[in-house]
Amino acid sequence: LQNRFGASLGGPLNIPKIYKGGSKTFFFVNYNGARSQSPFDQFSTVPTLLERTGNFSQTTYASGPNSGQPVQIFDPFTGLPYPNNTLPAVNPVAAALLKYIPAPNVPGTNVQNFHYVSSADSNSDDLNIRLNRALGGTTNLPRTPGGSGGGGRRSGPQNNLSFGFHYHAAGTGIVNPFPTENGNTSTRSFDIPVAYIRSFGKLTNIARIDYNRNRTRTTNLYAFSQDVAGLAGITGISQDPFDYGLPSLGFTNFTSVQDVTPQLLRNQTITFSDNMIWPHGKNTWRWGGDFRRIQTNIKTDSNGRGSFVFSGLNTSNSIVDGTGYDFADFLLGLPQQTSAQYGLPQYGYGNFHFRGNSWDLYAQDEWRIRGNLTFNLGLRYEYVSPFAELDDRVVNLDLAPSVLTTPVPLPASAVVPVQPGQTGPYHGFYANTLVHPDRNNFAPRIGIAWKPFSKTVVRAGYGISYNTSAYQNMAQQLAFQPPFAIAQTNVQQAAGNLTLQNGFPAPAAGVITNSFAVDPNYRLGYVQIRNLDIQQQIRPTLLLNLDYTGTKGTRLDILEDPNRDLSGIRIANVQPFYFENSLGASEANAGSIRLRKRLQNGISVGGTYTYSKSIDDASTIGAGAVAPITQGGGFGGGTTTNTLTASAGRTQIAQDPFNLAAERGLSSFDQRHKFVADYLWELPFGSDRRWLTSKSIARDILGDWQWNGDWTIASGLPFTPIVLGNPFDLSRGTNGTLRPDVVPGEPIIVPNPNRLQWFNTAAFVAPPPGNYGDARRNSIIGPGTTLFNMGLTKLIPLKHNQNLELRIAAANVFNTPQFTAIDTSLGSASFGRIIAVGAMRILQFTARFRF
Repeated sequence: LQNRFGASLGGPLNIPKIYKGGSKTFFFVNYNGARSQSPFDQFSTVPTLLERTGNFSQTTYASGPNSGQPVQIFDPFTGLPYPNNTLPAVNPVAAALLKYIPAPNVPGTNVQNFHYVSSADSNSDDLNIRLNRALGGTTNLPRTPGGSGGGGRRSGPQNNLSFGFHYHAAGTGIVNPFPTENGNTSTRSFDIPVAYIRSFGKLTNIARIDYNRNRTRTTNLYAFSQDVAGLAGITGISQDPFDYGLPSLGFTNFTSVQDVTPQLLRNQTITFSDNMIWPHGKNTWRWGGDFRRIQTNIKTDSNGRGSFVFSGLNTSNSIVDGTGYDFADFLLGLPQQTSAQYGLPQYGYGNFHFRGNSWDLYAQDEWRIRGNLTFNLGLRYEYVSPFAELDDRVVNLDLAPSVLTTPVPLPASAVVPVQPGQTGPYHGFYANTLVHPDRNNFAPRIGIAWKPFSKTVVRAGYGISYNTSAYQNMAQQLAFQPPFAIAQTNVQQAAGNLTLQNGFPAPAAGVITNSFAVDPNYRLGYVQIRNLDIQQQIRPTLLLNLDYTGTKGTRLDILEDPNRDLSGIRIANVQPFYFENSLGASEANAGSIRLRKRLQNGISVGGTYTYSKSIDDASTIGAGAVAPITQGGGFGGGTTTNTLTASAGRTQIAQDPFNLAAERGLSSFDQRHKFVADYLWELPFGSDRRWLTSKSIARDILGDWQWNGDWTIASGLPFTPIVLGNPFDLSRGTNGTLRPDVVPGEPIIVPNPNRLQWFNTAAFVAPPPGNYGDARRNSIIGPGTTLFNMGLTKLIPLKHNQNLELRIAAANVFNTPQFTAIDTSLGSASFGRIIAVGAMRILQFTARFRF
């Protein structure tokens, strides 16, 4: 259900007896509001009623080498099998958390056996106010020779001063696979732009000042009211009431528990810009620049309640292959891996204040060489400073070169934490940003428009764009580090040394627990874009376009974990950590055919077919889909637990940090085929139409309708196969970074994919212990898209230039399921199944009155 409403009012600003704007002062006021409910419909896999009691006598393995065989669980301390595969007791913390994992409500199946149907309420209010004042007087004209009367008058330069105010308020409910994991986000923001336009002959100057402030708050169901994790008996976690809620529980066979991460953002940006326009002969020159002062104030703890990963290692038997069960480990309270990250009270419980500057300069010339040939030539320089924390509460890791190049065990001295103003043994002095600025960001632009024949137009262009948003998230990762925050990832060394009660023991003296580092010589990624378009007029209303677009990405972000190799953790007294560098690259090419029939006889129609391919080793700039970062958490039934915050421009952790070439594969946003079309038909009834032209009741009802619509038919996006809950991967401090092996001779594609089997799950097996998998990134093609939208519009003329517009629109008019995700986690109970679906049919009714 969606309700949208609004009103607009504008005109000369005249306030009786107070102000008369006349023809120089104008105002515009606009309000838009929305109240809606978005449907949520998802299946998850949860333990059966018998399994919740610790009885696994009826449980079989859902996947893996023992698929379909009875589960075998062993006592982790004696090595003996549990009688009847039943635990003698349940850990009290696990028992307390069980009530937040729902019981099955779908009979007859143990996979995707919990169905949650709900809706996310959202509302928004937008208010826009704009004032415009024309400045400048008039100019006396000299007396005309031979004329009579006094001198004439003419208008002087039309200079303008404008003021704007935009207020936005929104609230959105967050719905997750379990009703116990819901939350909400509220946003309040306002923007105040002021612009002054002044002419000096043919030269026009546009000066602007803009102040923007935004406050966004995200909370779960328990913040400030119920310390779920603490009351259950979990120790070593955040005591801040802002962080109250559920811990993250990562499973292999079941949907993981992932509560909403709390966050409070208070961002502020002040922008100054000045631009000049000067038409001169065949050239139109434009030049100018912008300066932005950026403030980002954040309070969040990405893992304040702790994460626990259960792999089945504790209830397995090393002699009996394929034994153990993840949920049995949970009921015993024995995780294989734990992680936590949260701010300390003496440093404001994760309150950090970041500051940065950015500015740019540009010059552009539109050069009309001839009537049929125009060049656009430009050069832009962009500088974005790395962010600094107001109190220097950021930490990086100074790494010896061998950490990134040599896969051998190293001493702890190869990793040294450094703070602003300190000098590292390997990379020298670290300024307050901990990352050296990138000052070489020149972006040339060239465009050509050429009309070689009367009905043919050729357009071509080339340009460079930089990823100027990379530093902000990087600074946040550097801030949530010891000594200003708790950050640790613990791996079980022996059964019982990690428990739900004591999953976060104090690290031994000298152990480095920092979880993130960045190359101090990090450089901003950029994309080169080249384009060629040929337009041919076939008929006066029929146009054909042939288009080619190519992009090449350079210095894209790659995230790796260099403190691990095939033997496990490789640097003594250093816990697992992520390292971000800018070594990635990408290449994408797309060709399209577009045919457009302009409106004639009440009908217009057009369509575009695009064939494209994109490959990379890091799906960053331009990525519409970003793979999750998964440390200290796990996947299960399609959900994830993230220790580090995933950000736009980041990709999944490299499987092997010493073989980045193995990450080369399809981009996460690669879509091989896409066809998009639209149409408009003015039904032949009503005024100026073929029938019912005369005033009548029939014309009032049937006349002046428009029927329009669009449709999209596209192939699917790619997904990466991963091995979930692998004890070897967990022992290195990560989960879900290992890829499986591809079985020779087994095709990945199945003849008739469906919701229960989208690809051939037999094509993938776990690699042998101590080996990396040979499956490629993004080697599974997901479901395609078949989406039709349709609308009807009627315009009702009223008196005195007034009219009423009525519209009914249907998105996904045929109610076709749009499958949006598949479970590609080897080991998951729903491996190979569809796990998410997009919105079904949505009807929208609109009434708009213009006067």
